[in-house]
Amino acid sequence: MKNKFSGRRGQLKIQQMAFVLVTLMIFFSMVALFYFSIRYSTLRSDVEEIREQEVIETVRKMSGAAEFAWSIEDCASCIDLDKVLVLKERQSYQNFWRRIPFLQVKKIYPVSEEKECTRQNYPDCSTITIVDEDTNIVTHSAFVALCRYEAGENKCELGKIIMGFETIGK
Repeated sequence: MKNKFSGRRGQLKIQQMAFVLVTLMIFFSMVALFYFSIRYSTLRSDVEEIREQEVIETVRKMSGAAEFAWSIEDCASCIDLDKVLVLKERQSYQNFWRRIPFLQVKKIYPVSEEKECTRQNYPDCSTITIVDEDTNIVTHSAFVALCRYEAGENKCELGKIIMGFETIGK
């Protein structure tokens, strides 16, 4: 008789232990799921912040790029408007800016009518848009000197270079 009860009691203890182990597994899997969901949401904002910092650094360096640099005088943040206008029209540069969805050079001072630059209205215009893809973008800008050679002299004006990057869809 004694053996019959001790076998059932042992079986009951094994069932209790199995139930506790299953409960612990469910608990820890829920904790892990909660942790990864929080980590994923912060990861998205971290990626966005890193991309934004990359664009800010790139836009600061863009005026020194060979495609934009004013080469007549030694000027670190001067952009050659003549080069930029020709660069905009060149078909060979269309895929050069594949990672940049928005790139624009804009004259700020002296203030003029808001017009996109073409060969016909240059230099009586204010904006040269090099790349403009219709995407969800955030833009950053840096102030630069916009220089050109006009009537035997160098003429520089205040402007800014505007660059955008795609945001991650939420």
